[in-house]
Amino acid sequence: MPHDLLPVSPPLETSPSPPELPARTPGTIETVLTILAYFALQAGFGGAFGGTSQLIARTFPQAVPDQPDRLIVVVILTLLCAASVVITWVVRRWAAKTLDSGAGGLGFTPPSGRYIALGTALGILAPLLGGLLTQFLAGDHDVSQAVTDIADHAHVGMRVALLPIVVLIGPLVEELLFRGALLSVLRTRLGDGWAIAVSAIVFGAVHLPDLDWLWYAVPNLVLIGVFCAWLRVRSGSIWPGFVAHAANNALATAGWFMSAS
Repeated sequence: MPHDLLPVSPPLETSPSPPELPARTPGTIETVLTILAYFALQAGFGGAFGGTSQLIARTFPQAVPDQPDRLIVVVILTLLCAASVVITWVVRRWAAKTLDSGAGGLGFTPPSGRYIALGTALGILAPLLGGLLTQFLAGDHDVSQAVTDIADHAHVGMRVALLPIVVLIGPLVEELLFRGALLSVLRTRLGDGWAIAVSAIVFGAVHLPDLDWLWYAVPNLVLIGVFCAWLRVRSGSIWPGFVAHAANNALATAGWFMSAS
């Protein structure tokens, strides 16, 4: 007796999966809050490490270095911790846009050699032009940043230890924030020209507390910001601006060792 075959139902038609939406990058408010968070983290870590340093100095007064050297240790730990938190956060939030060289990306893409050379040249030119500009605006007033005042009174070995932080770590996180996240947000809203100008002004203004609110030192920083932002736009990469920023800071710290004896 033949077995009745069970009817085979046709396979269900599966509807095509909807296309994945592009990852949403942070907007203006989140970007500004991230920049403010970086400086707030510096204040928080600085207070924590500074308090710990004072406690150790009171408990073991003969086993700790002098105050300028202890301050450099505090500065190094503070910037390393604050930079690590912010870099991790920004890269995670921007996700795939981190490697995007366009207006909406962070620009972590390999640059061409000519832009690295141009970044080096602008990084050397910036402190020379900026120094003349600051001298013209400041007149007889002295201008120095807090980290410079600390380093000038520390031992040479501690200045050497601080050098990678000032020349490499500081420029890296600031380029990520100002020529990466902030410039990207502004370019998609204002266009390249206004984005370069606004990001450079913000970059100069946020350093006012570190400059003891001496406004005539800000145009120098704005000039550096313009150079680095222009390099980011023209090259499609964040690295030429980082090179320019690092070269500028390297020249600015040369006085630490010229005055050491």
